[in-house]
Amino acid sequence: MNGCPMNQYTLPTMDFVGGETQEIAFDVYYYIGKRPFGLDGCTAQFAIVSYSNKNGEPILSKRMEVQSAKPDGIKNVLYLKLLPEETLELRGKYIYQITIRDIEGDVEIPKQGVIYIYNNINKEFAGAGSSPLSYTH
Repeated sequence: MNGCPMNQYTLPTMDFVGGETQEIAFDVYYYIGKRPFGLDGCTAQFAIVSYSNKNGEPILSKRMEVQSAKPDGIKNVLYLKLLPEETLELRGKYIYQITIRDIEGDVEIPKQGVIYIYNNINKEFAGAGSSPLSYTH
């Protein structure tokens, strides 16, 4: 059967230097109609795994915060802050995944994305303290 292969890497590609503070936010919408999807009562987890070991254990797994982006109060934003020490030693190509669990325990996984983390050439200095600057996607 010659069909079009599924592309599971539909979330945005990210790239940064290991050890940079990363503030990442994902707006969540219904596929049809693009209405904001309310995440009240939901929990979400962000995880990354090595691209070369896709079946391995996550290298990093961290809970995401549910937030509201607009004054309307609809909580449809998933927010995550990666701290410098969480990525300082990482370098290479990774896959990230967001997993959302609703109040009833049902799980939704909105596909996956790719992260390129570049080697920090000054790890000793970068690990000495957090930078006052941060880069937001």
